[in-house]
Amino acid sequence: MKYFHVDVFSSEAMKGNGLTVVFADPKCDYDQLLNIAREFNQFETVFVFKRSADGSFPVRIFTTDEELNFAGHPIVGLGAVLHSIYFSSMEAIEIKVDLQGRKLTILSKVKNGVYNVTMNQGTPQFLERVNKKHYNRIAKSVNLCENDIDMKSPIEVVSTGLPYLLVPLTSGLDHAKIVMNRFEDFLSEFGAKFVYVYDTQSLECRTWDNFGMVEDVATGSAAGPLCAYLVEHKLVEKNKIIEIHQGRFVKRPSIIQTWVSTKSATDEVFISGDVAFFASGSFLVI
Repeated sequence: MKYFHVDVFSSEAMKGNGLTVVFADPKCDYDQLLNIAREFNQFETVFVFKRSADGSFPVRIFTTDEELNFAGHPIVGLGAVLHSIYFSSMEAIEIKVDLQGRKLTILSKVKNGVYNVTMNQGTPQFLERVNKKHYNRIAKSVNLCENDIDMKSPIEVVSTGLPYLLVPLTSGLDHAKIVMNRFEDFLSEFGAKFVYVYDTQSLECRTWDNFGMVEDVATGSAAGPLCAYLVEHKLVEKNKIIEIHQGRFVKRPSIIQTWVSTKSATDEVFISGDVAFFASGSFLVI
């Protein structure tokens, strides 16, 4: 199987969020795909299969722990790889992918050898606004105190495919980390899968795997919901591109551009970022 290693949300290799894109054998089962993802040991690995009759590319996304039904940076990185292989003669191309039955459209552009990919994440879902009586427990779960929370903005669960608990902060971002056992069970109380803490002034963000062992570098599936949340609470105007900053704490600074578009019948969330190619190769699973 052939693979590419790309760095997403950066125009330079060895910055941004690393990703493995694997052109997978359709015979691979769940356990094989999971083990391959563990071998590459990226935050996420995306597997792409033979192009369907409708022109879309079926894909599956794995962390080192599980399969995800949605993620941001793997789709963005995948867009650049598919552009370079199948549409190399074109400066811009719309690519359709099929992620577990969800059809997504990616726009990939290349200029001076730099790929930039835009992804339509669709209409956001505002799932739950958290009662303030839970704020102290939430703060303590990520090594903060309630005074670190920006009380002008609500803690809320928003999703464009993965539900994130968005926690606005006025201070403490540099101290944040997951310190609660069974954190995923705790998040499920609010209908969330992951947490995304962010500084309300700088829009710098952090998130981790739910064991608190690995910090994600740049999280497209969280940046989109955060942008939708900011628009919903009239902190950002619709159609305005904002920049989400992430990765500084793991020495991989990344920038995610995101906006809420009003061009369709319903407001839709877009994310965009550069993709840099680092390595390619092939491997054999026995």
